[in-house]
Order: sequence, then C-alpha cells, then structure tokens
Amino acid sequence: MGSLILVDRVRFLLLEWEERHRMLPLPPDYPYHTLRSIAQVTDEAKDEVLKLGLDPFDDFKNVTENVECEVIKTILDHEEFLEMLISTYLTGSRYANDEPCKILAARLMASAMNGINANAYFKEVDEGMIETLYRWALADREPLTSYAVEMLSYGETLCSRYHQNNTDLVNLLLRKLKEMYKKARAEYEAAHAGQNPNSPVIWTDEVTMDGTEIYDLNRPETKGLLRSSLIGDRDFGEFQCQAVLHFLLSLGEYQEFLGLIMKNNILKLLLNYISITNVNTPIIFDLIRYLSSLLCHKKFASEFMHYDGLNLLMGLPYNERAYTGVSICFYALVFHAGDMERLCSYNRSLITPLISTCLKLLKGVHESGRSHIILFLSFAFSYQPILEEFDKQDGLPYLLDLLRDTLDDLAENSPSHSNEVLVFLLRQKLKHTCSALLHYVGGHTVLYAEHLRRIKDHQGIGMSPFQPHVSVKTLEIEENLKKKVIDYIQNNVEFDSIWSAIDNFHQQGGFELLVHAFHTCEAWRGTRHDATPCIISVQMLLTILPRYQLKLTEQYPAPDNGESSTMIKLVLGACEEYGSIDTQRAALSLIVSVACGPFRANSYSLNLTMTPGPVRRSSSDEVMQKMWSAIRSNNGIKVLISLLLTSTPVKHADELRTGACKALNGLCRSRAVRQIASKLHLMSSGQLLALMREPVCPENLETHAQFCTYTSSLLEVLFGVSTDKSSTEPSMLNKMTKKDIATKTPIEFEKDELFQLLHSTMLEYGLRSTASMLVEEVKQKLDKDITKCHPISESCPPPSSHLMSPIVPCKKLVIRNPRSRASSSSEDLQSTPVQKLGLAKVPQKSCGGLINRFDALEAKGTKCYHPPSLNDLVHGFMKDQHMRCEFPMSIVPKFSLFREHRCPDPRSDLYEAPTNVIIRNHRRSHGICHGGRGGRQHDYKFIFSKFKPTFTFKLDDRNSTGWDDMNFTSCAVVDDLVITGCNTGEMKVYNYHKVAEHPPYSCLQTVESSDPEPVTSLNLSQSGRLLIAASTNTTSETTEGHGCALWGVNVTNYHEILDHRLDIPDARHACFSYTSDDLILGTMESHKCAVIDTYTGKTIHTMTNPPGSNNYIKNHAVFNFTDDLVLNDGVLWDYRTPTAIHKFDKLNNTVSGVFSPTGIELIINTELWDLRTFKLLNTINSLENCLLKFNHSRDVMYGLTHIKQNVHDHDPSYKQILGPFESTFKTFVAAHDYPSIGSFDVGKQLIDLSFCRRDILLATVESTNEDFTQTWTGGSVVKVYMVGRTKSGRGDDADDDDEDDDEDDDENSEKDEDDDMGLGDLENELFTDNSQEDDEEEEDDEDDEEDEEGEDAEGDEEEEEEGEEEESEEEEGERLAFSMLTDSDDDTQGVLVE
Repeated sequence: MGSLILVDRVRFLLLEWEERHRMLPLPPDYPYHTLRSIAQVTDEAKDEVLKLGLDPFDDFKNVTENVECEVIKTILDHEEFLEMLISTYLTGSRYANDEPCKILAARLMASAMNGINANAYFKEVDEGMIETLYRWALADREPLTSYAVEMLSYGETLCSRYHQNNTDLVNLLLRKLKEMYKKARAEYEAAHAGQNPNSPVIWTDEVTMDGTEIYDLNRPETKGLLRSSLIGDRDFGEFQCQAVLHFLLSLGEYQEFLGLIMKNNILKLLLNYISITNVNTPIIFDLIRYLSSLLCHKKFASEFMHYDGLNLLMGLPYNERAYTGVSICFYALVFHAGDMERLCSYNRSLITPLISTCLKLLKGVHESGRSHIILFLSFAFSYQPILEEFDKQDGLPYLLDLLRDTLDDLAENSPSHSNEVLVFLLRQKLKHTCSALLHYVGGHTVLYAEHLRRIKDHQGIGMSPFQPHVSVKTLEIEENLKKKVIDYIQNNVEFDSIWSAIDNFHQQGGFELLVHAFHTCEAWRGTRHDATPCIISVQMLLTILPRYQLKLTEQYPAPDNGESSTMIKLVLGACEEYGSIDTQRAALSLIVSVACGPFRANSYSLNLTMTPGPVRRSSSDEVMQKMWSAIRSNNGIKVLISLLLTSTPVKHADELRTGACKALNGLCRSRAVRQIASKLHLMSSGQLLALMREPVCPENLETHAQFCTYTSSLLEVLFGVSTDKSSTEPSMLNKMTKKDIATKTPIEFEKDELFQLLHSTMLEYGLRSTASMLVEEVKQKLDKDITKCHPISESCPPPSSHLMSPIVPCKKLVIRNPRSRASSSSEDLQSTPVQKLGLAKVPQKSCGGLINRFDALEAKGTKCYHPPSLNDLVHGFMKDQHMRCEFPMSIVPKFSLFREHRCPDPRSDLYEAPTNVIIRNHRRSHGICHGGRGGRQHDYKFIFSKFKPTFTFKLDDRNSTGWDDMNFTSCAVVDDLVITGCNTGEMKVYNYHKVAEHPPYSCLQTVESSDPEPVTSLNLSQSGRLLIAASTNTTSETTEGHGCALWGVNVTNYHEILDHRLDIPDARHACFSYTSDDLILGTMESHKCAVIDTYTGKTIHTMTNPPGSNNYIKNHAVFNFTDDLVLNDGVLWDYRTPTAIHKFDKLNNTVSGVFSPTGIELIINTELWDLRTFKLLNTINSLENCLLKFNHSRDVMYGLTHIKQNVHDHDPSYKQILGPFESTFKTFVAAHDYPSIGSFDVGKQLIDLSFCRRDILLATVESTNEDFTQTWTGGSVVKVYMVGRTKSGRGDDADDDDEDDDEDDDENSEKDEDDDMGLGDLENELFTDNSQEDDEEEEDDEDDEEDEEGEDAEGDEEEEEEGEEEESEEEEGERLAFSMLTDSDDDTQGVLVE
C-alpha cells in the first residue's frame, strides 16, 4: 500500500509540474517545489526499502517489490521532465547561477541513477556535463560535491577517459574519508565517555617484533564492540560517506589507485570505522563491501589477516545486510592460498568460529550472501583443517538441506510462470551448491587415499617410507590426480571398509537428492548454469566403494512425470549429449570408474589400476559383474563405440576416445562383452587401428599416446595380438584373423605322444623306475605301449626349438590364483596385460605432493607369478603352430607333438560350380546338383541381380477424397493384382494385365480421425487371402489415427476384391504369422506388441518391454518362421510365456531386426546373433541401416536402406515405421554369411517394395519428387519389375531416367492390347524370341548407317552377328534362370557332388 501511495504522489507532482511548466509567467517556486518534493519522495522510498530488508545485491531494475524502483521508474518514464532535469535544471545555462536549483536537481539525479543504464548514459551525455560533475566533485561545494561524486560512482567507463581527474578525486575523497572517521570516532567516544567496558576500540601504538602495528581484540573493552552512535541517524553526513565509498568501490579493481590507498593506510581505517559503526545503519554495508573489494588484492588480504580482521568481522552483531557483506569478504579471502595456509597453521582457533559463522549464514542471510558462503566453502574444502572442522560441526546436512530447498523452489517456479531473473538465480544457486558438494567429497577422497597409503606403509609391505602430508597445504584435486586417487582407492579398499564421510553422505540421502537434481537440470542441459557435470562427478566419487555402486542400478522416479529409470542409464544418455562437452566428460569418467574397477575372479590382471591390491571377497566381484551387466543392458557398448569414433569437438575428441577405449578395456573383462566386441566391424576390419595413426587435434599428443596404449590392450584382449611401432595395419589384420581362427580351433592330440615325451625326459634325467611305472600305468589305462609308438630317433627328429616354444610370454608377470583352474570357464575373465607400445614417452608435468607418491606406489607394486600347467604349455605350443600357418583352418585333424603342423594351401576345387550359367545348367542336366558345389548361390546371384521394368502405374489428378496431392505410399502384389496404399487413407487395386483400376477402398472403417492418414504398409498373409493395411498418424505425437485393418483378398471377384474383416486400433504396424493365417502380430505404442487372433480380433497376449528397452526408431515386431518367438524392440519373447527371454545389446539407433530363415540366427542391423547362446556371431557391414525382406522361398533377402534421421527430422513421413528409403535396394543370398548379390538403383527415392508369391515380379513405390525432404508431395509411381531380366535384353544395365519415363508411357499405352493375357502368357511373352524388336532395331541401325559417313557395311554386319550371338546366350541364360525360379524343386533330382 505504501508503494502505491508514493508512486501516486510522484505522478501527482509530475502532473503539477506540467501545469507549472506551461504557465506564463512561471510561478516563483518553479521548479524548486517540484524538485524538492520528488526528492523527498525518493528518500522516503529508500527508507521503505531498508525496512523491507531486501537483498542489496539484487538487480535494482528486476526487483518488483522495491518501492524505490517503482518511484524512479515513474520519474524516468516522464521523458519531458527527465530531459528538463538533465539539460536545463542540472547543467543548463538558464539556471547556471541558480545554486539551489542545481543542488535540488543534483540530489534528484543522484537518486535516479539507480534506474539508469549508467554506462550507456555517460557515453551519450555531453562531455561538458561530465567535466562539470568532476569540477563540482573536486570543489568544496557541499552538498553539490557529494551529489556529483555519487553520480560519478556509476560511471565505470570514465576511469580510462578521465584518469587524472579520478586520481585527484581519489586523493580528495581519501582525505574526506579520514575526516569522516575522525568525526565518527569523536562522536562515538563522546557517547561512551566514562564507560570503560564499552570504550571504543582504538588502534594501539604497540608494535610486534617486525615493527608492525597490531590490533588487540582480546582486551575486555572489545566485548562491547558496537553500540548505537550518532551516525545511526539518516542525515546528509551518512549520504556523504556513502557517496565516497561508492566512488572508491567503483575504482577498487584498478591497480593504479592501489598505491594511494595503501599509502593512506585505508585498510586499517576501514577496520576502525567498522568497529565503531552501528550495524543497523546502511553505511555498515558500504564499509564492508569496500573492504571486500580491497581483499581481492593479495597485499591487502595479508594485512587484513595480520590485523586480525577476520575476528572483527565474525564478532559483529548479527544483521542480515551487514553479514551479506561479510560473506563477500570470506569469498575474496579464500583465493589467497598463503593467507589460508597461515590461517590453518597459526590461527587455527579462528577456524571453529569461521565454520560456525558460515553455517549460520547458510540459514539466515540474503540469497547473494548464501551464494558467496557456498563459494567460499567450495574452495575452503581444499584445506584439511577446515574440512575436518566442517565435519566436526556436522555441516553436511546444511548443504543438503540447501540443495533440497533449491530443488523445491525450482519446482514451484517454472520458467513459464515465474520471473526469469528468479529462475536464473535459482539455477545458479543449484550449480554452486553441487560444486560445493563436489569439492567436499573430492577433499575426502584424497584424504582417504592418504589414509589407505598410511595403513599400507604401516603394515610394512615394501612400500616407500611414509611421508606425512602437510595438512595446511591445499589438496590439489585435479583431474589427473583424481583418476589416480580413484584407481588407488578401488584397488586397495575392502568391500566392507568404513569410510565415514561417504557413509554419512549416503545415510543423509545425498545420492537420491543428486538424482533428483540430475532430472531437474535436464530442462537447461548444456547452458551456462548446467549443474549436470558437477552432479555426475559427485556421484562418481560417491560410488568408488563397490557396495555403493549398486545404487547406480536402482530405479529412481523422475520428479516431473514419475517415470523410473536407473542412474547408469541416465549417465549413458548424458555421454551421447554432444552439445555439452563437460557433461560428456563427467559421464564418461563415471562409466570408466565403474567399468574398470578391480576384479579378482581369475588369474589375469588388467593394467588399468595403479597397483595390485589384496585379494577381494566374492561380493566385490559380484558387484563388478552386475555393473557390467547394467552397462550392457542400457546400451553401453553402443555408446562407447560411438564415442570411440567421435571427431567433434576437435579439442576434446581425443580425450573422449581415450576414455571410451579405457572403458571398453574394463568391460571386455566380461566374456560376454568380449565375445560381442570381437565381432564388431570396428574391431575386426582395422578401423580401430586406423584411429591410432594420428590424434584428432595435433596438440593432444599425450592423450593420443594413452589412447594408443588402451587400443593396444583392447586388441590384445580381443584377438591376442600385440602392437608395436613397426606394426602395419595389413599385418595386424592378418594377425588378428589368424588369431581368431586359432582361438576357435579345437586343440586335440594323441595323449600317448605326451606320455612318450614324459617317458623320454625321465630316462634322460635318470628316473628309470619312475619311467617304467609310467609305462605300466599308461599300458593299463590306455592299452598302449609308449615305448613303441612314435620313436624319437634321428629319422624322426624332435620339433625345432622355435616350434616347441609356447606362445610368446608377456613381458609383465601375470598374477595367477592357484585355484583359478577350476573357475577358468567362469562367465567373466579379465583381459591379458597391456603391451607397451613403441612410442616415445611424453613427459608429464609434475603436480607435486600426493601425485608423486602415488606414482612411486605404482612403480614399486609387488607382483607374483604362478607357472602355467603342462596342458597349457602343450595347447599354447599347438596354437602357436596353427597361427604360423599361412592359411589356418578352423577344422583340422589332430595335432602331433612329433610332426610339424601345417594347414593345406587352398586349391581350386574340381567340383566347384562354374560361374557361367550355361555351363552350370549343362552340368545340372548330367545329374550334378546345382551344377556343382556353390551352384545354387551362383544361380541366385545371376537371377536376383537383374530387374527389368515392365509396368508403371500413376495416379490421376482427381480422386474420390477430393485431395489434389495424392500419392502412393505402399504396395503389395497378389497374382495379377497390385494393391497400393495412398496418403489419403485409400487403397487402390490395379490389374497389370487388363489395365483396370478397381474402385478404391478406405483403409480404416471404424477408427475416426480428423484427417485421413496415409496407408504406410500393406502385408499379405502366406496364403495370399488376407491383407493387413496399416495407417499411421505422422503429423502429431498422439495415437489418433493409428490403426490397422484386416481385409480379405478375393482375386476372382472383380467387383469386390477386398472385403473388410476387422480393425486393430492403436496398432502402428502388423504382420501375419508364417505357418498359418491364424495369428497377427501388432506393434503398439510405448514399446508394446500384441498377438491377435485373426478371426475374432481378440488379443491373445500382450508383451510390454521392460524398462530400458532399445527404443529403435524403426521398430516393428516380427515373428520367427516357426511362429513361436517374437522380436520387439530388441527384446526376444516367447508369446506363450509372460516374461521376456533376452534383451539384445543395442548397437544402432534405427533398425530393430528380423529372424533368419535358418531358425537359429537373428539379424539386427549389421549384427548376426545366435539365438541359442545369444552371442554375436558376425557383423555384416553391407546390411547397415537396412530394412530386410525375405522372398517367399526364403532364399534371397532384399534390403532397403533407411534415410538417416538427421536428413529427415522435419519430414512427417520419417515418423512412420517403414521408410522412406534411399534410391537403391540391395539383394543378398540368405546363407550363413549373407553374401551380397548386387544393388539396383531406380534413380528415385524408394517408399516401399513388395514381390509376388512366385518371386518373379517385384513392385516398388518410387517418389518422383527430387527433394528428398518432401517424400509424400510432388507425386509417386508404382513400378513393376521382372526378376532375372535385363532392360535391354543384352545384359546392359545402363538406365536413363528420361528413357524410363518414355518407356513407361509406351508400356501403359500398349496395355490395352493385352487385356486377355494371364500370368502364364506373360511368362511366354517375356521369354520368347523378340524377333519383332530385333527387326525394329535392325531397321534403326540401317537408318543410322545411311546418315553416318565412313562406316563399313561389312563391319556392321559382323558386329550385328556378334551382338545376336551374345543376345542369344544371354536370353538362354535368362530363360534358364526363369525356369529355376518357377521350378525350383527340379534340382532335387540331381546328385550332390562331394
């Protein structure tokens, strides 16, 4: 109410001024009355603001409840009055000699400067006015001088322009400040005369050893430090002091004025001034604030600590405004390491009240003061005494409560409903709090590592002598040191070790609170105040102990939508956020920490930790296995592979690659992950080796050297090969291939040969009795006499020394557990040791202190060695022989210890099928099945590499729905019919023999939507009697318009070919079962799929994927070919059981996968998975991003490549499950390795592809729009191709777009003559001698000969004869190919040649 009254008074005064300004003659009190009255209102508004107790650091122009702000805004909005105030009343010539008018105008202008953009104002204002203000400030013309100083204090840009004026003014103001202090002290002494306990505090003349004055705060009179004084009343003297302090504060950051301030001993003066000033007066805040600006400089900070100023500030009576300034002093002081160390060394008695004061300020001070205290604690946690005192006073709950309150405030004040400035401050506060928690946990991490090292040294296990850490020195919590500390703790801590600081953090609910903060930060991820990197870094330190790592796998609900997710999933998602490099680095560090923890279940040791520690309990290994499983189930392998290939941002790409490679090293200690990684194209194709050539950024040589080390270790883990500087990529690929084959080869040998070697060795060393006992026992058990078989003599020399040696031993000794023999077949195995690369060692900077001691521990780590068994030596010897073969084979006869093993060289097989189709068919006629071994595959390559366009269907401009832009979106081929779906929701049926278009059908009969939705897919049943049409709403995120419809197909009924059976609402895609037409598998929203009865439409079973499914963009559920398994979004189901069978690792974002016709394999993008063991069998790079469709005989596979998402983010058609696709479709042989047959480029973007049940016709929907971003606009056509035929008849696959269009038009015009032609007639027509076409071609050639000069007629005849011979051979091959398609079972009568 008060603010409204004051604002109304200002408005009334301005209206009164307008009336007086227009009077002639002017009133005698013009403009004095108005200026004086408005100035009084502004003073009253300032008093109201002080009573409200607002934050003094809040932006004046953004505080809505600030009365002074509203009053000043009202004044500034009156442009006419403001113009007169500045240009006329203040500096105008009209009132040049009117001193009272200038004083009133200056008073009002000094009050209004809060609401003006001062920097812009002083840039635009006349230079004469600024010089006038300096002249007034330097002259002794009070109160005009003080008003001018107050106005100049807002001109921060004037320092460089008026340096000399500022120097003179600083000297003047420093003298005035001294005079003000003397006056204030005199008033204070007079007010407290005769009161010894409450006498004023005076700086004594007592000196120390070095001659420096000191201030004794331990005297009794200092207990009553501050009392009410005469300065407490608001008068002009107070304003005068504030103006001086404001101007000095504006120049506090400039070094050139520090000499004057130091010369006048202003710091001591300020401390004295503060000691005699009432804390309830506004001037106390200005004094403390100016003191904080001086504390930013090292010299003044040292003097401040020397004068015991910290104790002075902490002894002030509590006042919210005053202690807001004290918080800035603390914050400025913490940046001076020397002063903080002296505080921790000699003034440790001050630490207790310091922490107590900070904790009080966290609860009861302005927001700006609380932020400064949080920042002070963040840096102060680097000092051990302060950290220990903070824990002693139980300060952690204060920080957690502050974080909890901030999250609640952010939830209540959303950006859309609250003040933007308030939301900005809350986000900044959240980041500062998380940063303080990070420094708190980081400091304890270093201290705990020191504690473990001290225990290790005390136990006397051969470590270096203990070097006590200087507790007053800062704990250097740097990134390099942090990694070493984490590795050291993980490798030396027990599973149930006590870590009081971290245990207390978890008990207080800190981890759950950080998860809440992580969800809250998602709205402004990647911005300046994003706290996500700090949150993830704190969680990484909180999960160093294995027993707390499982918290990363627990489900936590999101505060906004309630959806539950694990923290490990959120962190892996943050790794892929390429917009925030800090978030990526922090998330990757957590993944590395979790994946590379200690694992002692077997005898191998990965050189990822600092030094081997004690043998862990089994519970630690169980946690490690669970964490590996959690990373896998949340698509961690895919995330790490994508980071391994990243090249942006250039500055940090090498660091991301190094971290991802290290994490993969840790994950590959799991046998399942190692098996998958060894089959990835990145590993087996040499692409990873290519990354070792050079860094992304030439400046990151040290990081790239680490990457090469981890890459070498990874290749050794996966393939058993080590790299060195001289290794080349081809040689490494050769080694990797041979090693992979040798690993798969089962090692078998005659046991009697081994016993004979033992027998001869015993005889050689004189152990005859033992040798005879061995002979007798072998004879009894194996019924063999080892003295007679495989005699070792000169005729059969022993193997050479280089062949007898086992696999080259590692340079590093390996830690083996003697009991690990029995557990060698366990689920998870650690990797082999890291082989050092032949790279020049990059010198590392010494961080001093703790990091050097950890390096010493790493260098002096103890190692033990357990010798291999005899069986290991023999197997290693034989595998080494097998690897030396030039062409190693995976299936070999038994090895021998007395004969050198060599795999046979590959030779041409006489029974191999020839590549020529004529010769191959000739051999088939002689009873050789398929013409020889591999003949069937050659037949597929010959047939399905040729496609001849025969028919083209186009839509009319008009249609039944009235749409002007109607396009094809899907198609299906049934006998002589082509059924097409349109973007208007209609289905059209064409007969490509009778050139007839049947009446259209509406896709969805019962599902209603505002607009018709496109028919995105048409799926026929195996019998060809049923059809499913899917219509998907791609223009919105809702499910309105989604649905599938089941139709019956009757090709004999011309008038009603399609009859509607039922609708399947909410299904985005549906397909039939393979063994019968009884079941339908529908793909729903929210990762669901349902098995539906075809005849009743009832849902038999609904399968909902578990949380953390793969979320493929183009997911559609599919049956296997025996209809007992279902694959949906990477999760394998048996729909007869309620739970999922297995979730496959996500290694791509788009394709969900299909079952292989073999029944034991699954294809997901490029990965080929084994359904029996769920292992990755192989990667086929040519299948990348392809939608796969098998022909009806399931011998050939078609692949349509999806267009990448970043090209079609704005295209509605991309939201459909299938399509759009690139202009080329591929064909593959459905064999064990799916070899590629070829690719066929149609020249236009593909929308859909279908084929008839006899596999002789292929239909495609092609977009005629050249702009790929507009798939369903601009027209589309349906083309029918003949399989196994070339376009020209002579094997010429060259195609021209213009000729295609002309031929299509000709074909459409010729269809009227073929009304009665059936499918059998079509076959005869297509494969008869095209004599008429040949005659036309000959006539064209003759015309060309007459036009062209210099051609030889005889030469043309010879060329024509050769062309006819080639054409006849090609047509014969095509005729044979067509017969193989139509009569594929004839080959079963042949004899298979072995």
